[in-house]
Amino acid sequence: MDKIVKNESNLKNVDVVSNKVRAIIINDEQDTIIINYGDTFMFPGGKVDENTTDTLIREIKEELGIDVRNEILIPFVHYFNYVKDYPQRSGEIVNKLNSTKYYIIKTNKKIDLNKIRLTKKEKNDKFEILSINIKDILGFIKTYESDNPRYIYFKNEIVDVVEKYLKENEVKMDLEKLIETKEKIETKMAVNVIKKDYYDLINKYKNSDKIIDMHTHTNYSDGELSPDKLIRLAIEKNIGTLAITDHDTIEGIKKVDRNKEIIKDSEIKIIDGIELSAKASKGRIHILGYGIDLNNKELNNKMGELKDNSINSVLSLYEQLKKDYNIRFTYNDIKELVNANHNLGRPDLAKLLIKYGYVETVKEAFSKYLNNSYAKIRGSNKCLQYSECIELITNSGGIPVLAHPKTLELDEKEFLLVLKDMISKGLKGIEVYHSIHSKEEMEYYLNIANEYDLLVSGGSDFHGRLVKPDIEIGTGKNNNLKIKKLSLLKKL
Repeated sequence: MDKIVKNESNLKNVDVVSNKVRAIIINDEQDTIIINYGDTFMFPGGKVDENTTDTLIREIKEELGIDVRNEILIPFVHYFNYVKDYPQRSGEIVNKLNSTKYYIIKTNKKIDLNKIRLTKKEKNDKFEILSINIKDILGFIKTYESDNPRYIYFKNEIVDVVEKYLKENEVKMDLEKLIETKEKIETKMAVNVIKKDYYDLINKYKNSDKIIDMHTHTNYSDGELSPDKLIRLAIEKNIGTLAITDHDTIEGIKKVDRNKEIIKDSEIKIIDGIELSAKASKGRIHILGYGIDLNNKELNNKMGELKDNSINSVLSLYEQLKKDYNIRFTYNDIKELVNANHNLGRPDLAKLLIKYGYVETVKEAFSKYLNNSYAKIRGSNKCLQYSECIELITNSGGIPVLAHPKTLELDEKEFLLVLKDMISKGLKGIEVYHSIHSKEEMEYYLNIANEYDLLVSGGSDFHGRLVKPDIEIGTGKNNNLKIKKLSLLKKL
């Protein structure tokens, strides 16, 4: 997250520190929401408690009636404003640090007045919600007059944040405008002029330094984004090569239309992939398949079987949850699961546990309930042997790669025995770079790849904010990934 630090009085010490989190909520028309609270303008959000993003989601729901739990929260800027002689609401004058983390949320969801839940203080003070085009905010804020002595600080902060947003998104916004104009123009001369400007901008994108992500998931398995939204996010995050590797299904990658203008013009490379789950007495064994034939009959038949297995597995786990914890969901919830258009998994039950207030996060759902109950039924789950996974990928024209080897939970001797057996069965590569691998582990797996002549792959294992909130597409966990070159891609 970028930083903006304002300390015009050169303060060394402060009396009060106020930690807040706010969001620039913006739709396809570039309209955003600001709040007039006590005759001062600010973006939606509030004081931070333990979890920054959870606080932001809660505040937005209370202030605007919008549920953004399943939206992408893009870290934008951390604004530090040191203010000398700041007038508190209590009337006290203090030296203060206002520390605010800003996120960008792109959504077309509308304000729901019926779901707004204001505090008593907010009800008593002036509280208005305004929707303004992001390009018009600066003129509006700079000309607004207020008697509130704190207005100047909020005003300056909004101006700084919006100016940064406009500067960073100028090319993107102009590009979208050109696309829109291009679609509407009818005369040949005008089309040629627009095409030139349009492709000049596209070329800027093409010539920038691209990264690679060979491990991502859509909402056709346990990810949160549709294939289209995942690809759009990848382009925004400067990813030049993207593999979609849903768990035990190819329905998501099948939905990708490579003739779409945004894909063709950005020239992002989309790799057909899959991630197959294999039987394991402990840990997790997943085999990634790259460059598979999506029309392969054997592969498609097996996908049908795996979807049925995923339903039975989740229903078995639900029965175990009922036995262990007396956890129950409604008939309609279970019916929606069974009829879902994606392969089911434990995250689906985790989301229901959140819905009914048993837990607050997916991570908590696993640690508190799912891991324990799953351990009791995992032996009965119908799962492929890793040799079957490798054979299925190979027979469909793909390259089989061992995913996140760390999750096998084996010591070095055990791991090498299993790896050698996998190689004898046709394994061609190993995922060296992964969000959960430390730098030392990546170096170890790279040495293994070189020693056993395995192709090197890597990716974030991006699912979305709700399922894996600490993993970002392309850059992994705490920016531990920035993949520029892979031997797997040369082979593909």
